[in-house]
Amino acid sequence: MEKQTFHHSVRKILFISQCFGLLPVTNVWHKDVSRLHYKWLSIPCAYSAVILILDIMEFGVVIYYITRTGVNFHTSGTVSLFFVCIWEHIIFWRLALKWPKLMRQWRQVEELFLQVPYQLYVTFNMKFWIWFWYLLIMFAAFLEHCLLVFNSFQKSDLERRQCNLNVSYWETLYGRERPHLSMVIPFQYWTLPVFEWLNLTLAYPRSFTDVFIIIVSIGLAARFRQLHLRMKAVQGKPMPAIFWLETREHYLVLRKLLRLVNNELSALILLASANNMYFICFQLFNSFVNIGVDWVAEMAFWFSLLYNIVRTLLTLYLASLVNEYTKQIVSCLRDVPSRSWCTETQRFSDQLSVDVTAFTAAGFFSLTRGLILGMTGTIITYQLMVTDVINEGSIKQVTDYCAKYEHFEENFDFYNEQHSD
Repeated sequence: MEKQTFHHSVRKILFISQCFGLLPVTNVWHKDVSRLHYKWLSIPCAYSAVILILDIMEFGVVIYYITRTGVNFHTSGTVSLFFVCIWEHIIFWRLALKWPKLMRQWRQVEELFLQVPYQLYVTFNMKFWIWFWYLLIMFAAFLEHCLLVFNSFQKSDLERRQCNLNVSYWETLYGRERPHLSMVIPFQYWTLPVFEWLNLTLAYPRSFTDVFIIIVSIGLAARFRQLHLRMKAVQGKPMPAIFWLETREHYLVLRKLLRLVNNELSALILLASANNMYFICFQLFNSFVNIGVDWVAEMAFWFSLLYNIVRTLLTLYLASLVNEYTKQIVSCLRDVPSRSWCTETQRFSDQLSVDVTAFTAAGFFSLTRGLILGMTGTIITYQLMVTDVINEGSIKQVTDYCAKYEHFEENFDFYNEQHSD
């Protein structure tokens, strides 16, 4: 198997993500990590700045629109979407400032694991699995987006025919998808692709954040796996103290790299975990509303919910690989024969027993397999509570699409009267 470095495996993925305004690092496409730089006056930074400014401006219009029409459970979901996506753009930009230095440090550590004896234990195709999970998750995200857009097309057509709106189909779609912008920006056909592109820059980070955590976890787990395989090859055999000194030092090198990476990713992990939990609970509540809807809306809704649940579980599972390989290293160390037990094995054992080698979310929790059970239990408890409180029979699917126009006109007239006085 060819020598695979982390940067070489992810550079094209990061370049694709730069098209959506994330991680504005110069020369991210280049194979040589020494060519990576962050420049304020560069095309990636300028492009990311334009996208971030436009998203923030639209978020401001959303807040203005909600103050005019009122706050409810569903408009809070729109606020949450903009807030989380804007913060993801900001965190990725903050990460871009330190990414070149971080990749050079990562490359130095990898040099150790690309040589003998660790070269013998490169049985994990890191590049393949990074691309596999990226393509799988982002393709599912693309399907989710297409289903939601198709559902919007259908609802816009029903709205236009039901309410006898004397406007074009595309203008109805614009008013439905961007009701906040329709208040301040008149409809123009050329604005549709612009707003759709901005919509993609908001939708892409929501899935890519989890993918980014996954690919970073795979990159680190591949090196912990090599260390585990080297120890497993001599499991139960008497080894000299120099062997345990060397493996302990290599473990400390990997753990230092994990700490450096985690310091930069912890805020992103916390934001992604909180957003995933919120979105799943939000959609589970909406499952009571989406009763008896047409097949397009129902398929889009359930696919979106299932996709987000699976993506969240995959993120937690793959991010916990580092912790799992550390546990297997502990298991190998426990099988050291008593006649080979020495000061180095004791120090190694003490470090493994005290340290929790795993990604953390700003120190609030660690990404381990136990967290999967914890989050699953929380979601199930929430669903049972909602089921007990909400009466499904009292919630009906909205079929009168004209009610929102009447409600908006009433609020608009009241607003004008108040300001005219």
